[in-house]
Amino acid sequence: MVDEIDRIILSQLGENARMSSQELQKTLDALGHSITDRGVRHRLQRLEKNNTILGYSAILNPSLVSEKINRTIILKFKFSKKTPELIDRLTTYVVDSHFCIFSSRLSGDYDWICHFVFDSIEQYDLETNNFLNRFGDLISDFRSYESNTIKSSPYMIFDEQEVKERKRRIFEILESLKKYDNMNDRFQEIVECIVKYFGAFFARVWFVDKQRKHLILKFSAGKYTQIDGEFSKVSINSLKIGHIAKTNKPVVSNDVVNDSRIKLHDWAKKEKLKSFAGYPLSYKGQAVAVVAMFSKKKLNHVDFELFGLFSEQLSKELAGFFETKDFLSE
Repeated sequence: MVDEIDRIILSQLGENARMSSQELQKTLDALGHSITDRGVRHRLQRLEKNNTILGYSAILNPSLVSEKINRTIILKFKFSKKTPELIDRLTTYVVDSHFCIFSSRLSGDYDWICHFVFDSIEQYDLETNNFLNRFGDLISDFRSYESNTIKSSPYMIFDEQEVKERKRRIFEILESLKKYDNMNDRFQEIVECIVKYFGAFFARVWFVDKQRKHLILKFSAGKYTQIDGEFSKVSINSLKIGHIAKTNKPVVSNDVVNDSRIKLHDWAKKEKLKSFAGYPLSYKGQAVAVVAMFSKKKLNHVDFELFGLFSEQLSKELAGFFETKDFLSE
């Protein structure tokens, strides 16, 4: 069985298999899990030994490293008494095939999908004939398409029903924002949604100024709604908010009282704050705004992942606004 720490390790390695044990330890520490580098290495050894981790792979861009023939094939089945046996044979074939890199059963208009990679068109023709000869009694409709890989991602781990439901809810929230024609109303609703959906103590949005020297607080919800206080204007070279804008990378913590990146520890202790998450809203490769929240509860890696997804999708949804409007603060 895997526990919460194992899940985080596997999730991080799924995104970047080259992460070192030291980097994994720092990530775990930021999420509130006290563990040494040695402890991480012991867990990795256990996960490898029990075959939870079968190996570490590089994801290659086929358009750059080869001129192989990529074909995606979809099948519709004939159904008879022999169908279960034929499907078993098809399963064995795709598992053993050196040409097949992906295969899955489908529901809907078609029953099966395979992705094949061949060295040449001649090899494709030979294997296609072989495939049709083997499974002609099973196939009622065979369709083959030339395909070019646009995105190849590591296998997503632990996407359980609860997580799927929470992701679905995020996209519902994003869709609901479209009803606001006024962008001020839309951004205010964004911080309100963060407070409600993520259980934040308060949430805020800062915009980068035209000179990219400061961030200007524009929207706030939750415990603090004012935007004219101490942090209404933040240097891009200071504090966690400035770091997020400058690096275009998130900052997360489950120990805000002791985290050196977060100021006013006495205030955080008084308010019983546990966690912080701040993510950039990006346009053309640089941060144009920062969305952030504090919470009185510790957030797990799924919470951070979902807040990251929320911020990433926000950037996409607001791209047109960033492009057409002079949104940067004076």
